[in-house]
Amino acid sequence: MKGLRKIVRVSRTAEKTNERVLNKAGVKRELLDTVKARKLAYYGHTMRKQGSWLEKEIMQGTMPGARRRGRPRTAWMDNIKSWTGLSVEESIRMTEDRDKWRKYTSIVWPTLGSRTAKEENRYRCNVAWLRDGHTGKPCKNG
Repeated sequence: MKGLRKIVRVSRTAEKTNERVLNKAGVKRELLDTVKARKLAYYGHTMRKQGSWLEKEIMQGTMPGARRRGRPRTAWMDNIKSWTGLSVEESIRMTEDRDKWRKYTSIVWPTLGSRTAKEENRYRCNVAWLRDGHTGKPCKNG
């Protein structure tokens, strides 16, 4: 941000938020979206594995033993549930079909940030369409 503020000529002492500086520069933060997309893809890859794999058990939170004291850390499944809007069982069932999971995550992950009302309606339409098991092109207008 320091370099971007210098390019846009906004002083660090000027009380401008990072979001305003990013908007002024016309830059969009994409790192978090990239991390979410890769995490969803890796989740699908891991859940398709047959048998009892350590990675799979860790993601599902089925490791034996007591957890540490204090506030629980955010679990993988909590992220997956909040990003996709699916329950654990639904997401595991959907990952079994690779093409369906890829199509679903390609619709979900680019719209994880703030959405307009039209984008929100299209997102809900596409999610409902995929949950019903349709194939082909998703909803065009929302």
